Amino acid sequence: MRTFLFGMVFLTLFSTHLNVGAQPGDSQDDQPTVAEVTAGLQAEQGFFTVWPDPKRGKVWLELPPPGEDRVVAELLYVEALVRGLGSNPVGLDRGQLGPARLLRISRHGSRVLFEEPNLTYRALSDEPAEIRATAESFATSVLWGGKIGALDADGRALIEVSDFLIRDTHRVVQTLQATEQGDFALDPSRSAVDYDAILSFPDNTEFQSILTYGSSNPGDLVRSVTPTPEAVTLVQRHAFVRLPDDDYEPRELDPRMGMFGVTFYDYAAPLDQTTRRQWIVRHRLEKTDPDAPRSRAKEPIVYYVDRGAPEPIRSALLDGARWWAEAFEAAGWIDAYQVELLPPDVHPLDVRYNVIQWVHRSTRGWSYGGGVVDPRTGEMIKGHVSLGSLRVRQDRLLFEGLLGTEKTGSGAPDDPIELSLARIRQLSAHEVGHTIGIAHNFAASTYDDRASVMDYPAPLITLGPNGLDTSRAYGVGLGSWDILTVQFGYTDFGDKDEKVELESLVRAGLDKLFLSDPDARPAGAADPRANLWDNFADPVDGLENALAVRRYALDRFGEHNVLPGTALAELEEVLVPVYFHHRFQIIAAAKTVGGVEYHYAVRGDGQDPYEVVDAARQRRAIDVILRLLEPEELDFPDAVLETIPPRPFGIGRNRETFDLDTAPVLDPLGAAATVAGQVASVLFQPERMMRMIDLHRRDPTLPHANELVDRVIDKVSPSTVTDTLRQSEIRRVTERVIADYLIGLGVHGDVPPAVRSAVERGLRQLALRIDQRSQTAQSADGELVGAHAASLRSDIERYFDRDWSSMVVVDHPPTMPPGSPIGMMDHDLGACSFH
Repeated sequence: MRTFLFGMVFLTLFSTHLNVGAQPGDSQDDQPTVAEVTAGLQAEQGFFTVWPDPKRGKVWLELPPPGEDRVVAELLYVEALVRGLGSNPVGLDRGQLGPARLLRISRHGSRVLFEEPNLTYRALSDEPAEIRATAESFATSVLWGGKIGALDADGRALIEVSDFLIRDTHRVVQTLQATEQGDFALDPSRSAVDYDAILSFPDNTEFQSILTYGSSNPGDLVRSVTPTPEAVTLVQRHAFVRLPDDDYEPRELDPRMGMFGVTFYDYAAPLDQTTRRQWIVRHRLEKTDPDAPRSRAKEPIVYYVDRGAPEPIRSALLDGARWWAEAFEAAGWIDAYQVELLPPDVHPLDVRYNVIQWVHRSTRGWSYGGGVVDPRTGEMIKGHVSLGSLRVRQDRLLFEGLLGTEKTGSGAPDDPIELSLARIRQLSAHEVGHTIGIAHNFAASTYDDRASVMDYPAPLITLGPNGLDTSRAYGVGLGSWDILTVQFGYTDFGDKDEKVELESLVRAGLDKLFLSDPDARPAGAADPRANLWDNFADPVDGLENALAVRRYALDRFGEHNVLPGTALAELEEVLVPVYFHHRFQIIAAAKTVGGVEYHYAVRGDGQDPYEVVDAARQRRAIDVILRLLEPEELDFPDAVLETIPPRPFGIGRNRETFDLDTAPVLDPLGAAATVAGQVASVLFQPERMMRMIDLHRRDPTLPHANELVDRVIDKVSPSTVTDTLRQSEIRRVTERVIADYLIGLGVHGDVPPAVRSAVERGLRQLALRIDQRSQTAQSADGELVGAHAASLRSDIERYFDRDWSSMVVVDHPPTMPPGSPIGMMDHDLGACSFH
């Protein structure tokens, strides 16, 4: 290990510091000494010695004499936000860490450079010439430079670093621009170093800066969370961290195991091996008894829960995080993983402490599991979890919408608060799992034992003879996949052949499917087993269950779904997740259509790489999804609509409420259009339709994209209609949504020609169906049907005439309120159309 790490360090030094002159005396007859500059100042001594100089507005960093290569020090540099913005969609949160970077401080005459070596391209070799060839082929990055302000005869020097500290190193300006929150710029005149927060410990030196960003055009999200939106003041932290020693042994990543890794390219690799190398991210653990199959650790992994989390949430966080102890025991460790409360005098960003931090925002949002990772080796130096405080409240609201509030606070198993705490335990375990190196496994919910806490769990609620059953809403404890993954990452095999032992572990776990973010998140994802917020081994079974639960809860929805004393208008926030209860399960079920099931197979491991979902399953999925386009599924009971009045004075609308075209009262037709838009988006997804065309070519028994379009049109515009007047208006809404969506697909230039052909064929059929129905409509409804048909026909004709310049882009259907706890749209509805 020492040999190739030396090579990694040396490779950039060799090319950037060839001219080694006399040190320490580069110049310096006119330089003041360190003692002269620091007279009267009080030093912070530790990893670095720092001399705060608040009277003169300076911060002096003391540097030791350089070596022969002019390098003064090598360290890890970590920046983070101590005070965040408080807006989840923007994402500048309290405790948000930037990536750990290797930083090399070097002297060049009267200047000092802070340089980041290029670790992406390396030569893991003992040969200096190979190392030099790699070093000279790729650029490094100098992050900052400054002048030496004091110099002693022995080479000890001071540099003034306040300019380094008052920088937008967290890229706040770019983040605000990317989220369309205005053209902000850092204002140095309203920024300063926080001298009270300069701390130096044996292994790390800490700085904080108060940074103010100004703009004349702040966005709405900034306006919602700042007292004066034109001035956004955040607190940024800079940490200089001592590099760990070279005794850590990296472990190779295996694509079949769900662990994060550091990726680089080794240009010294033999010709029969790839240059790409990947080492897993994990904490360091060393046995006190190397020969024992089970041993205590020299230094256990300890996680600390933020005291800012209130009870009973704090205890739930402790409970969930402690689940991982079981996995470390299974990996051969005794009490090597522990969870405690954070000591009162410890800062949560101190790199010596792994922290589960409680973060407040103005809206519910993301939780994170990350940390400070040595970019050279993948060693996790500090695990850092950030948990959003409003998610548990959203979970309580979800359960009150389904179950009512009669048992809220009772402590019963179906108490919405108890169910929400069950979720927060799982969330704590999930995010800690990331910090110990484990990636998402979005296939885990297909197993009866819920094979991993690293899935996103939808609450498993079923409809039984006595109503809704929440007894299995969330799992308790780790799954079998979690235990296997920790064994892969953390087992110490002693004198055994590590490569052989790891392969044995992997093969033993091949019956536990692993599929992660690239398989689950994209709108066109193909494997129906990889999904966020889903349940059941078969996602179509899960959708049928979700629809049954949704209908049961809607039919019983009323005043009892909010606590006494709550304004009845606030029932709307509770109604939203009930009405859209199907929203994630439909995304899962749609992947069955044009679906392909696959594994991360490796040559020789016996896994089937690829299998097409059979025709019967695909057609059943279409059947169940299309149930959502039936008018009776989309309508609200009158009892619901008549219970929710417009918003009272002082309680405005927000992002958790429906998008209304009927303000101030609820808009049931708009809500129906939103659901229809989601159905269109998940079924008419271009990659999905193109897969259907290709798979049908190879197996004509499989449904073609034309068949899919036909089925949708048959559902929204059947040849024979027996709707009531109430239902027929909803049908016109769904017809309009489907027509708009198909027109929008056809207009988009990046749609494959075969998909455009299916789309245009469908538009012709839809126009014909609507014309036929308008000619046979009953008198009570005939005028409405005729006007609707004329409008659609006109839009379709303009599409085929390619008269797109006269078409107006509209936002239709209304936007679905945020669904999952991350507080953002989880599936792009693609709901932009032209008329």
